[in-house]
Amino acid sequence: MTNDETQSKDVSTLTTSGRLTNYNNAIKSGLEKGISFTKLMDQLINTANPDELVSAATQLAGFRLNSDFVTFPHQYSNADYYLLFMSRLLELHDQGKQVILHSVPHREELSQQLTSLGDRGSFDFIMENNEGGGVFYEEQASGQRLFYLNLEKHMMRFNSHALTQLFIIDYRGDVPEQTIKTALQVLIDFGTYLKRDYGFSVDFNILDTANAQIYPVKDAQLSAEIVDKLFVSAAENGYMLQNTDRGRGAVLQLPDDVVVTVFDNQKDGTPEWAIAVNDPNQAVSWFDVILRYEFMRNWYLNNLGQLEIKSDPLMFT
Repeated sequence: MTNDETQSKDVSTLTTSGRLTNYNNAIKSGLEKGISFTKLMDQLINTANPDELVSAATQLAGFRLNSDFVTFPHQYSNADYYLLFMSRLLELHDQGKQVILHSVPHREELSQQLTSLGDRGSFDFIMENNEGGGVFYEEQASGQRLFYLNLEKHMMRFNSHALTQLFIIDYRGDVPEQTIKTALQVLIDFGTYLKRDYGFSVDFNILDTANAQIYPVKDAQLSAEIVDKLFVSAAENGYMLQNTDRGRGAVLQLPDDVVVTVFDNQKDGTPEWAIAVNDPNQAVSWFDVILRYEFMRNWYLNNLGQLEIKSDPLMFT
C-alpha cells in the first residue's frame, strides 16, 4: 500500500472533529507561511544591512507562498525579487535614482528602466528552469540577455554578445555615447557592489577595465587576414599598428595612452587569439574602445563571427 493510499485511508476513518482539526491546522499552516513571507518582505524593503538584504532576496526568490488550503491571488514572480534586490542594493549605495521600477496595472508584474535611457529600454529578470537556477537580466523588446545572476551561488556573468548587439548596434545610432556609458555604469556598479559586499564571482567580460584583463575571441585560430584588415583600417584613420612583442599580432596606440593589443595568447602551443586594452588609469574597456572609435567598431562588427569576445559558455551559447 502506498503512502497516499495509507493517508487516504487514515483520513477516511477520522471522526468529524478529526477532519475539522486537520482542515483548521492546514489553514493555520498556510497563513503562517504568509506571515513568514511578509517578514521577509519587511526585511527586503527596510533593511540597511547588505547581508540581511541578500538573505531576504534569496529566500523570496525561491519562496512558494501558496499551499493546498491557502492561495494568495496577488503575487510577484520569483524573478521579480531579483529586480527588487537590485534596486534596493543600488539604493543602499546611494544609486537608487539610477533605476525606475514599473508595475503592470491590476497585477503584480515588475519591470525596470535605466533612468539615463528614459523609455528607450525596459528590463526584467527571466528565470530559467534548469538545474543551475539563477536568472537573466533581459531587455524586453529585443530579448537580449545582458547578464546572468545567481544569488545562491554568488555568481554574475556579463554577456558580450548581448551588450554589443543592444548598445553598439541597436542603440548607438540614436542614443548618445555618454548616455550609453551612463546606463552601463549602473550595471557595472551593481556588479561591483555584489563583488565587494558579498564576495560574488563577477565576470565583467567586455566591460572590464583592468589592464590584466584579456578578452579571448571566438575564433581561437584567428586568420592573418583579419589582423591585416586592422592594419589597413588604422592606417586609413591616421594610426600606425606595430608588431607585438607577445608573439603574433599587432599593437595600436590610441589617444590618452590607451593601447590595444591583438595577439595570439597561445598556451602549450595551442592558438588562443585575444584582445587586451591597457591605459594608465585602468578606466578603459574593450567596449569603450569600440563605442568611441568608429574604425575599431567597424573592424570588430564586420568580423564579429571571428572577433566576438567569448562569454561564459555555461551561461551563454
